Amino acid sequence: MAEFEHIKGGQAEKRFAKSRVHGVTREYMNYLETLRNEGGVGVLKPGQGEKLTTLRNRVRRSAGLLEMKIKTQRDGEELLIKVLK
Repeated sequence: MAEFEHIKGGQAEKRFAKSRVHGVTREYMNYLETLRNEGGVGVLKPGQGEKLTTLRNRVRRSAGLLEMKIKTQRDGEELLIKVLK
């Protein structure tokens, strides 16, 4: 017989989000989780052929899936990310 279990609110959304997420977005989610646990500020530098706008969109989308509030700011050719409490 199958085991039945209820999942509440935010946990359900998080699990559904993770099942839909692939490759690149999952890497950004892992990075944001690390930032949350280690002080909350990080820097991203675009790879060859990437734009800062692309990085910012990926970070924001990943933060949304994690229900995390962040602030992003461009600094030259880098993207600063701060995890808000």
